[in-house]
Amino acid sequence: MRVGTNTRYESILFELNRLSSEINKTQIKIAIGKKCLKPSDDPTTAVISLNYKQGIGRIDKYQNAIQEGLSFLKAQESILGNVQDLISRAKVLAIQSANANQNQETRIAIANEINAILETLISLANSQIGEKYLFAGSKTTGYFSGEKPFQLIKESLPDGKVIEKVIYSGSLENYKIGVDKDFKIELGKNGQVVFIDSGVFETLISLKNSLKSNLKVNYYEENYDIQSFIEKLDKIYNYIGFYRGEIGAKINHLETKKTLYEDFKNTLESLLGEREGADLTELITSLQRLSTAYEAALRVTVIIKDLSLAKFI
Repeated sequence: MRVGTNTRYESILFELNRLSSEINKTQIKIAIGKKCLKPSDDPTTAVISLNYKQGIGRIDKYQNAIQEGLSFLKAQESILGNVQDLISRAKVLAIQSANANQNQETRIAIANEINAILETLISLANSQIGEKYLFAGSKTTGYFSGEKPFQLIKESLPDGKVIEKVIYSGSLENYKIGVDKDFKIELGKNGQVVFIDSGVFETLISLKNSLKSNLKVNYYEENYDIQSFIEKLDKIYNYIGFYRGEIGAKINHLETKKTLYEDFKNTLESLLGEREGADLTELITSLQRLSTAYEAALRVTVIIKDLSLAKFI
């Protein structure tokens, strides 16, 4: 059975189109470094690659949470360090005020500095990172205008005396973030535990008031009272230090988890690259082979075309 020139010509044109398409695909694979352009090219590889990508996506989510947690905890740790420095300063002032050489004027000056320390401590307790309060428990946001987790209020009594106290309006539930599947970690304790329960505010207020009432008690009684404040400040310093240490341990835990996630992510990305990555040497060889075949088919097409024209000469 003889094959007509026209049929042979159409067959070669079809082959040219196929080769052209294969060359184009191969060039794209080389450009993007992948051996498959769509899932249907290799369904098995596509499924495995999808699992790797989902795993990497989950790790990215946890890594972002860990980074947020680390920033939160490091800010807390730094602030509590400043709190301890202020407590140490208050203790030094208390010791100075117990000196018999102090008079009403100098003790009032010390009381004013104690008051400044109190105000600074309240400001530190209301510290934020971004829009979130660091020591407000799970209620990190959502306060009315002018409202903060810690506020100093003053109440006037019928006898004219003014009572000062610091109130806490944050949450009693500790703030937590998810850093793994079905696992959350506490980012420090809430403000009630860290500040109110420590007694730091009421101690400073009482110390200030005691210093201001210099002339209403004798030196020996006042010296005894000051000594009790010094002991309280020591306990408060250690109390804050305990929670500062807890925060340091959590920072180390998250740093370790961060490193593990980075290693796991690198492993998954490596496996994904091996699964999807193209063998460039093989692709280049294939491209050369396809180009040679395309050029040969093109020459045959020209020859057949010339033969077809020759029939009409």
